[in-house]
Amino acid sequence: MKFLLSMSLITSVFIYADDHDKPVYEPNVAEYYVSVFKDGKDMDDMMKWAEKFNSWADETDHFDDYVAALLVPYYHSGEQPHDFVWVGISPNPEEMHKGNDHWFNNGTKLLEELNKILEQGNQTTYTWQRTVSETPSGQNGYVVYSDCKLGEGVTAVQFYDAYYAYAEAAKKLGDVAGRKMIFPGTGTPSTWDYDFVQAVSTETIADYGKNWTNFWNNAEEMPELQALTDLGGSCENERSYGIVPVRQ
Repeated sequence: MKFLLSMSLITSVFIYADDHDKPVYEPNVAEYYVSVFKDGKDMDDMMKWAEKFNSWADETDHFDDYVAALLVPYYHSGEQPHDFVWVGISPNPEEMHKGNDHWFNNGTKLLEELNKILEQGNQTTYTWQRTVSETPSGQNGYVVYSDCKLGEGVTAVQFYDAYYAYAEAAKKLGDVAGRKMIFPGTGTPSTWDYDFVQAVSTETIADYGKNWTNFWNNAEEMPELQALTDLGGSCENERSYGIVPVRQ
């Protein structure tokens, strides 16, 4: 039932792009690899491996539209200890799986080197995601994730509509945050009992703090915020990461 609910949410958000005239962002897909270093290994080893991956990926057109970064934990609970998360984004499932197929059949040597750096058996998750807003430059250096439930009777379409309207209004008042709604699919832990993951990002860690100040100074001036709040729902389990670009 939980899987069917997730698929219905994904489908409804995807259809939204075709049914509305207002400018919205197209859905894309992403893969998240939660990673732990082996003893004696660290981020320097990972960045050296990433350079090799990029050189290998540049030899084919399978990764032309693949964007990747390392998410380094900043504020987090420690309930699931990890050193970083590799996130790779593709514009659609066809492009993502084309790259995965090439990796599966031709990346054995790189995988062997990676297995010398990282522990095995960590979580890997495939997701659909939808951008709500972007930072002024389109670049991100800091991100906060939280697990969210929709209000009773509220669809993902309704929430996205209100969230997008809020983000557009906030932007006119100086907001500089990027936002996404993320819908985990394959690889989602069986204990995860939410409807989507919210991601709020800024170009720098300092910008995130400034954006909070801007929010509280202008919150009462935005009826769009009240409309979003009226939909109900809740978000929890916030955790934040610094973003290290790997492939752009």
